Amino acid sequence: MAGVSIPGLNYGPMEDAAATAEVSGIELMSFSCEPFMVPAPQVFGKCRLITEFEKISFVGEGTYGSVYKVRDKKNDKVVALKKLKIPKEHPGLPMNFTREINILKQLYHDNITHLFGVAVGRVFDSTYLILEFCPYELSKIIDDEQTKTMIDQSHIKCIMHQLFFGLQYLHENFVLHRDLTVTNILFSEVGILKIADFGNCRLITNEKMTPNVVSRWYRAPEVLFGATNYSSAIDIWSAGCIFAELLLKRPLFKTDSDNNVISLLVDLLGTPTESQWPGFSDLPLMKNYELRDQPHNRLTLKFAEQPTTCIALLHKIFTYSPIKRITAEKCLINSYFTDQPRACNLDSLVALLKKADEI
Repeated sequence: MAGVSIPGLNYGPMEDAAATAEVSGIELMSFSCEPFMVPAPQVFGKCRLITEFEKISFVGEGTYGSVYKVRDKKNDKVVALKKLKIPKEHPGLPMNFTREINILKQLYHDNITHLFGVAVGRVFDSTYLILEFCPYELSKIIDDEQTKTMIDQSHIKCIMHQLFFGLQYLHENFVLHRDLTVTNILFSEVGILKIADFGNCRLITNEKMTPNVVSRWYRAPEVLFGATNYSSAIDIWSAGCIFAELLLKRPLFKTDSDNNVISLLVDLLGTPTESQWPGFSDLPLMKNYELRDQPHNRLTLKFAEQPTTCIALLHKIFTYSPIKRITAEKCLINSYFTDQPRACNLDSLVALLKKADEI
C-alpha cells in the first residue's frame, strides 16, 4: 500500500549510490534483521549504467521512445539507445516495453535489429534499450526527390527480398511486428536490411488482440474494420504497402482518416464481398461504414508500368481475406524475384542509401 514501508528493510541511499560512477553496494536488512550487502555488480541486475555511454547525436523520435546514436565506452563501439517513454499517469514499465525486450531477446536473425541489453540512469524513466546502430533509413530514399527517381527494380527486389526474409523468421517464431512502415526499415553500413522498432510487437496467441494497431497508411483491412483475432497477414499487407511505395515513389494509401483509407481501398481493389472474404460482414466496425458498390479490381491499371510478375505478386499480397493472403515464405519463392533484372548486390544498394544520406 502507498506510504507503508516493508517491515525489516533498511531503506538506504540507493538513488545517491546509483548516481555514482562506481557503486560499492547497497546495504539491506533481511527479515531476520541480519545485514546483507548487495554486491556492486548486482545492484543494477544485468543492466548497464547510462554513464557507460557517450552521446554522439540525436537520431529521431518514435512512437514509444527517442533514439540516440552513442559510443559504448567499454568497447568503443557505436550503438543506438532507445529511451523509454513512461506516461506520467501510469508509472511503471509499460507492457509494450517489457514485451519488446522479452521478444527481442529471443530473436537472432540478420534482418532483425539486435538487442544488446538495457541501460539505466539515476531515475526510473531513464531506461534505455541498447540496440545495434543502423545508419540508413528506407524512408530517406523515398522522401528525397532526387534519390527516389534512382530506385529501380533491382533495388526494390533487394530490399523486398530481405524484408520478406525477416518477416518469414518473425512469423515462424509466432511474432507479429504490427507496425511495419518505411521509417521502421533500417540498413546496416553494408546494406543489410533490419526490421526495427518492435514497440508494438506481440506473440501470436488465441487471445483477443488490440484492434487499433499499425500506422494508418500501412493498416490491413481486417484491422481497419476492428478485427481482434488477426494474424501474421497484417504484416504482409504492411510489407505490400512498402512494396507499392517503392514502385510508385509515394505512399499507396496516404490519407488522414480510416474512412478515407477504406474509400481508397474500395477504389483500388473493389468492394469486399462475403464470397471473397468469409466473415467480412461480421467484423466489429462494419456497422460504422456504408461501402459504395465498386466491383472492379484496378491493381493492374495502377501498376501498369510494372512487370507482370510484379503485378501478380501485388495481387496475392493485396487480398482482402487474410486467410487467402500470401505468406512471407511464399513471397520469397515468387517468380518476381527470379525474373530479370535480379536483385542488386548490397554494394549497389549502399551506394543508393549513401546518396540519400549525403543529400
